[in-house]
Amino acid sequence: MNAAETPFRLDTAVLLIGFNRVGPLRQVFDAVREARPPRLYFACDGPRNEAERIRCNEVRALAQLVDWPCNLRTRFNEQNLGLRKGVSSAINWFFENEEEGIVLEDDTLPVPSFFRFAQELLERYRHDERIWVIMGNNLMDDWTGAKEGDYYYSAHGYGAPWGWASWRRVWLHYDVDMKQWPYMKESPLLKDFFLDRHEEELAQEIFNRVHEGRMNSWSYQMDLTRIANHALNIVPHVNQIDNIGFDGDGTHTTGPDDPRNKRTAKAIAFPLKHPRHIMLDAQRDAEYFKRYIGFTPMERMKNTLKDALGGQDGKVVQGIIKLKRKIKGH
Repeated sequence: MNAAETPFRLDTAVLLIGFNRVGPLRQVFDAVREARPPRLYFACDGPRNEAERIRCNEVRALAQLVDWPCNLRTRFNEQNLGLRKGVSSAINWFFENEEEGIVLEDDTLPVPSFFRFAQELLERYRHDERIWVIMGNNLMDDWTGAKEGDYYYSAHGYGAPWGWASWRRVWLHYDVDMKQWPYMKESPLLKDFFLDRHEEELAQEIFNRVHEGRMNSWSYQMDLTRIANHALNIVPHVNQIDNIGFDGDGTHTTGPDDPRNKRTAKAIAFPLKHPRHIMLDAQRDAEYFKRYIGFTPMERMKNTLKDALGGQDGKVVQGIIKLKRKIKGH
């Protein structure tokens, strides 16, 4: 830091979302504790059964460790809403009370510089309707193509917002039930958005599955609002978030062999260098899509089987998940 530079102070509110994984969440909480946000919103979904209540209570007890000057607000559900409604309703609560802020889930571990990166860009793009979300994670930080500034603009990512920041103005467009999707998918205008036929087919499949309740997700709905509003996400060249949930206990982070399971987060340098123009980096988006987005043949087979057994939240699939956790000792 330059001797004349004012030390960074986090003035932005943070939403921390947990459920029943106290180990990963404790690491994320410690990162938040180091950043010392003046306002911390802590949301936890309710247990699915009595056996799970102990783990949920361990997570909620982390609120007692807030030991810095902070306005702490908690939202602890008594009933289980599930991933889709549990996370989205927590973010609703957050943006009902804050005009802008940072969102972290129990497996999204930030490096310290992420908080400053998010805060500076929240201020810079506060009233710019072209900008949707400030992402913290970049799985493709090994990109060797052209770069300008310390971040780029993306429009073709789907899911995986592993540590992000945004504004109430964006979240007001959010609809967990995706009521606009049946109209949008029939619109010829949508075809002009996709980079190629493969992306179009996959996006259609993803949005259909989420809309019909066959995929348990809250985040693809926000992708749809970005597309509908011709908006852009900001992605740092330097990855600033590690996902620490690839232990088989997460809903969409299934295991250590997942190609997205990368621990590459490191600090970004300040002062930030900003791109000269707000333009989509379509070449990088296309490569990112190729590497990290899409269903493998095995995933398609699993999805078909899950659908036949009543879906992700059906009794059979949930029974299998429960048995796996019991075997693991959870």
